[in-house]
Amino acid sequence: MDRPPKLRRQLIRYPGFGILFVIWTLLGALAWARHSLVSGGPQGNLLPDLLGFLTCYYPWLLFSPLVFRLERTYPLDGRKWPKHLVILALAGLPLSYLASGIGGTLSAGIQHILRQPYGPNPWWPISVPELALEQALYWLAVGGGFLIRSLIGLHEKERLTSQLALEKAELESSLRQAELETLRMRLNPHFLFNSLQNISTLSQQDPKTASQMLTRLGDLLRMALKGDIRAETPLEKELALAQAYVAIEKMRFGDRLSVLIDIARGTERALVPSFLLQPLVENAIRHGLQGDGKSGLIWIRSILRGHEIVLTVSDNGRGMPVEKFEDLEVGIGLGSTCQRLARMYGDKHTFSMQRLPEGGTEVRIVLPLRYKSTLPETPSREQPAPADRR
Repeated sequence: MDRPPKLRRQLIRYPGFGILFVIWTLLGALAWARHSLVSGGPQGNLLPDLLGFLTCYYPWLLFSPLVFRLERTYPLDGRKWPKHLVILALAGLPLSYLASGIGGTLSAGIQHILRQPYGPNPWWPISVPELALEQALYWLAVGGGFLIRSLIGLHEKERLTSQLALEKAELESSLRQAELETLRMRLNPHFLFNSLQNISTLSQQDPKTASQMLTRLGDLLRMALKGDIRAETPLEKELALAQAYVAIEKMRFGDRLSVLIDIARGTERALVPSFLLQPLVENAIRHGLQGDGKSGLIWIRSILRGHEIVLTVSDNGRGMPVEKFEDLEVGIGLGSTCQRLARMYGDKHTFSMQRLPEGGTEVRIVLPLRYKSTLPETPSREQPAPADRR
């Protein structure tokens, strides 16, 4: 089974220094623009005034990662949010004081470079308006951390949900493949035991023919079991396997057994379940040759119907002993075939078994038309010419 594709890495992360620089610069610029509009326009030179505002915001370039970590450690969306709120409030006081001092220092440095007068010591005494502003910026950073963490959590839940869905699909596929393989392994011994029983019976009557049948059986088993065992195989390979089985049975029944194969063009490479036709042909032979001296005719057909392939295996025997297929007691061959089709195709297939008006039984299977690689050229939709069943 192919390995599932790797999941994408988490895309939502806490912002780095570059993004934080852009965010705090925009916030500072917007605050400066609002202050200028409220106060009747810019006072003095624009650049010093703008830089003075930005110095109040830039300390949070350094403190934002710390605030994000504090908010992640003491989240406000859990059961302990009142306690965490107190912790965050206490942590915000020294951070706000440091931000106020750093901002004042940066402002004094800019004013010194621009040769403008600057205020008193920014570290003491504490400016209450400046401290209130830094507190507001601190809680803004806390809110930003909460929003980012919520987005990361939501993204992580979506990723885990996708991963669980992928693992569930992979597990269901593995289980289905195991079930199909189990059903297939039920078919192989069933077919083998029946063939060996026939060879054992024939060995007492015609040892030479029994020996030839045993050789053909070995060839058939090599054909059936060689190579990579897949759930589906092209119809042409299934036909080859069915013909090899018919060759064994013809050695047993001789001229009493006739098999007609009528395959519509374009269906040879269509995918069908592996080991599908053999149990159907075996069942048709068993019912078609009921009675001493009766000649059996088996007819294997395939036709195209829209985007479906229709397979039929019919015989000229006595027909089903019951009116409806649901009331028929099926053996391992037909039972396993029905179960495999149900697990592989669900409601995208049909399986029916009915009496024919002229006598005999027909098994009809309708499957979605699919090919292993590219689709062939537009196949003919002509119905195959009916064969003489007399």
